[in-house]
Amino acid sequence: MKKQTKKKVISWIGQILLFIGIFSAISWWQKKDMLPTSSQELAPAFNLVSMNGEVFNFDPTQQSKNTLIYFFAPWCSVCHVSIDNIEAIRQSAPNQNNFIVIALDWKNKQEVEAFLAEHSLNMPILLGTEQTQLDYKIKGFPSYYVIDKNGLLRSKDFGYTTELGMRVRLGLTTVEEAG
Repeated sequence: MKKQTKKKVISWIGQILLFIGIFSAISWWQKKDMLPTSSQELAPAFNLVSMNGEVFNFDPTQQSKNTLIYFFAPWCSVCHVSIDNIEAIRQSAPNQNNFIVIALDWKNKQEVEAFLAEHSLNMPILLGTEQTQLDYKIKGFPSYYVIDKNGLLRSKDFGYTTELGMRVRLGLTTVEEAG
């Protein structure tokens, strides 16, 4: 009996390692064309119009705290799931980070308004442009970057990320605190 149990444990460990390897490879492939986060590269600046018509100017050299820039598309089902994580973090730590949410790949403003209404978001949403998408090398949704208070790109991700994962990247929770 002990031999069979040992074989099962080894089989499970092998399957888990295979899954982690495949997941890591897919994650790397999805992010490989995004802006680099391992250099001293400043985040691209932009001027965008918010949903309420105000012009928002993002200058990476003028940041006083970490900034999460989250790119979504109103039609994206994963965005519908992950945007609530952004709102939860923003509400729980409103003064610790900046949050910028940018709609891309939208057909009309009503499409973005419907997305916002469905999620009861209380944060400003910017209407991104094709140039914004090119500057940040956004090829899929959701995508996000964490920019430090010096305006440098520090983290990036593509696809669904848990609230805990975002908190760790923003420095709101350490890996040790997370468990």
